[in-house]
Amino acid sequence: MSPDENIVSVGEKILFIDYARCIGCESCEAACRFIHGQPRINMTRTSGGIMAPVYCRHCENAACIKGCTRGALQKAEDGAVILNPVLCAGCETKNCILACPFGGIFCTGLDDAVAKCDLCQGRRSVGMAPACAEMCPSGAVHLVTRGQALELATPEYEAAHKKVMEHMRPVIAPLSRRGKE
Repeated sequence: MSPDENIVSVGEKILFIDYARCIGCESCEAACRFIHGQPRINMTRTSGGIMAPVYCRHCENAACIKGCTRGALQKAEDGAVILNPVLCAGCETKNCILACPFGGIFCTGLDDAVAKCDLCQGRRSVGMAPACAEMCPSGAVHLVTRGQALELATPEYEAAHKKVMEHMRPVIAPLSRRGKE
């Protein structure tokens, strides 16, 4: 990656949710459902009982884009990973869902085969913030640049994020062969 590319990626917009501040109230999911009909951010309960939002991280090198054989997932100029439902075939493999390490692409069971956060592009085009960020009563949801997200990542955030990621991507030990433990 060239130094210029790194500068661009630091300025890309992403959604940052501080799990240390999140109270699990589901306001983000409700606001998203109100705006889009189908939520693009979903709450999950971890095995430890923590309610946490699952959402698209708009990754720099998004595996979902690489996994989509139809080109339905693209990177916007501002860094958002955008789903074009016209190009989405709702393929049986659901490679985009499988490729996302954060569970940020959801199977809808509706006409649109999958859904994902687009950082409320329609709202942002008229100068508004994403609905989830505006509705969060604890101030846990932010639309920020990648550089700003690094500044927001406190030790408390890191610890809470680790707990949620252990739920999302558990480390599963392989089964041992008989006689070899």
